[in-house]
Amino acid sequence: MINEEKLLVFLKKNPNATFKNIANYLKVKFNQNKDLTTLLNKLIESKQITRLRNDTFASLEFLSSEKGIIKFVQDGKFAFVDSDKLDSEGNIISYFIPPTEFNGALNGDEVLIDSYKIVNSEQREFATVSKILKRNTTKIIGKVTQEKNRFYFKPLKAQNFKNHFIKIKNLASTIKNNDVVAAKVISYENKNVIWISIQDVIGQMNDPMLYVNALIEERDTIQNFPKEVINEANKIADFVSQKEMQDRLDLRNELIVTIDGSSTKDFDDAINVKKIDENTYELGVHIADVSYYVTENSEIDKEALKRGTSIYLVDRVIPMLPEKLSNGICSLNPNVDRLTMSIIMTIDKKGKILNSEIKETVINSKYRLTYERVNEFLKGQKFEDESLNQMLTNASELSKIIREYKNNEGYINFEIKEPVIKLDEKGYVKDIIVKEQGESEAMIEDFMVRANEGVAYFSHKNKLPIPYRIHEIPTEESIENFNNTLNQLGINLKIDKNKISPVAFRQIIEEIKEIRNDEFLKTMFLRVMSKAIYSLGNIGHFGLASEFYCHFTSPIRRYPDLMVHRIIREIIFKNQKDKLEHFAEIGTQIAKENSESEQKAVELERDTNDLKYAEYYKQKINQEFKAQIVTILKFGLFIEFENKTSALIHISEIGDGEFVFDDKNNLITNGKKFYKLGDKVKVVVIDADETTGKVSCVLKEDFANYLIKKELKEQQNEARRNNFKKKSH
Repeated sequence: MINEEKLLVFLKKNPNATFKNIANYLKVKFNQNKDLTTLLNKLIESKQITRLRNDTFASLEFLSSEKGIIKFVQDGKFAFVDSDKLDSEGNIISYFIPPTEFNGALNGDEVLIDSYKIVNSEQREFATVSKILKRNTTKIIGKVTQEKNRFYFKPLKAQNFKNHFIKIKNLASTIKNNDVVAAKVISYENKNVIWISIQDVIGQMNDPMLYVNALIEERDTIQNFPKEVINEANKIADFVSQKEMQDRLDLRNELIVTIDGSSTKDFDDAINVKKIDENTYELGVHIADVSYYVTENSEIDKEALKRGTSIYLVDRVIPMLPEKLSNGICSLNPNVDRLTMSIIMTIDKKGKILNSEIKETVINSKYRLTYERVNEFLKGQKFEDESLNQMLTNASELSKIIREYKNNEGYINFEIKEPVIKLDEKGYVKDIIVKEQGESEAMIEDFMVRANEGVAYFSHKNKLPIPYRIHEIPTEESIENFNNTLNQLGINLKIDKNKISPVAFRQIIEEIKEIRNDEFLKTMFLRVMSKAIYSLGNIGHFGLASEFYCHFTSPIRRYPDLMVHRIIREIIFKNQKDKLEHFAEIGTQIAKENSESEQKAVELERDTNDLKYAEYYKQKINQEFKAQIVTILKFGLFIEFENKTSALIHISEIGDGEFVFDDKNNLITNGKKFYKLGDKVKVVVIDADETTGKVSCVLKEDFANYLIKKELKEQQNEARRNNFKKKSH
């Protein structure tokens, strides 16, 4: 009989022991190999030992049990559970869970885990799911397939449900073969069987926007407005009456224009600029008076708060307000009267605001201008209307003055170039181009920033409980990481974390750009920054170098702007001071909700773009591209193509698999050769997954080796399939 105690003692002293090592040590005879296998499996089951990836065995030491939410990484290749405990450096302790230890848990489930350490080994601690406490997957997107008279359901993200069998209950007769559907989880029969009920058909596999629509559905993003919201919107007049113009400053005879993108349909801001004398300008920023039409706690208002923001996707806008308002009565369309809330500022030749006032106004926009056309004007291509030429010349002069003023304050324009997806008439990606900010876009941004600052200062002065847009100074940790990266790049500069200010930060960025004006460095500058959020407590906006800042200029598409308008209307224009306490009471929760809805919108915009990027690169498999290494992590290199999209080169695909991550120097090396941040490389696309938006590459010099490994793997898989067929016969 094999001695269990002796085996455990041996493994404690000899981690990474093979089956043969163990058999030799215990003097196991050939005919006892089956007994040894049974014993090893029993000890693995009881978590006294573990089988490692390289088919060796090691002894385990139990550490603790924890509750937490399991979060899948790389589509279920492994997972983590964050505990509520901190390590000695104050960081949240996170437990690694290999896929063999999920034990039926799905991404997002609340689980109980047991954590273990491999005895006498430097390998990381890991955990196993011992119990599923709460299932949090309530919806699954998948494809229905028909085989003979039976229907099957396959999740689009099948990798997240590898060990689960999904059964359909009460299938409607309208469901067809290959329909992609949204399914509601009815019950879990055990840890591996899920019962579903099909709710909606999303589309068919040949729909070019299928994966985008699936992700919108998966994220529970509301597209259509409820009936009561539409009914309420339909009661609003689509013109401005004489009565509504009373007691408003009438600016309809002023030369006021909108300047937006060529595809824009909702115009919430308009501008006009006058040159009073050689030293002074008047800037008028006129914003759609949405709060006049959308009153607090109306059906439209409640729905707008729920949405928080309009979401701009590759093929559509999911608006915050019904189209009757967003593209109609609230939109500052040309040659029609519109109600506005305006901030009119007198600005000197140094960019300082000498005077400002916020007024209820009525305007009639004279021109719907595009960024493209105004950029042409700024390069010398004039309009027929000489008064328009003069106004835009004044605007250009003032914009440069404001920009210099803001630059001196420490304002940082990162000038990040972004990829823009171009679709064909069917909705497929025909190209991805790089978008760069033109002078007209920068001009409007200058005016909007100044307007937002002016309104925020006005609100502060009048003690209004508005949602400020705040942006904290970078953390010491992010500055330290940034300084380390500069050092690794051979840039002999560093940010002094004890003297951090917008001016100091801008200065060092300008110095870095003089040494190495690389695109990927601009993205790194952004990573140093904290996320901007909404808050009733003002701490300023670090990135914009603003002591007071709020969002005022886009109430058609952002709820915080609507709140700022509403508070000014009720307390200043209507003089209802008794509402101060009310707005202060609801403000903190609304600011929190708006910060969250903004983040969700940003993630949906980014992730749907990723899906279309993957669609584009799926047509480019085995093609070569120029790229640059922009991020280095333990599992590989993230590279950026010339069109500013990105992909992953997994570390296992570099060289012959002998490369490792050197975290101290932030590079990947095999001791002789290394890859570091900023390196220009040539890559070949090897995979693009339209369900996840992930694109994979190999370095050009590794492509031939990759093809050999791929062919070998396919041969092995074919051999396994043939063996299985023989056994089944």
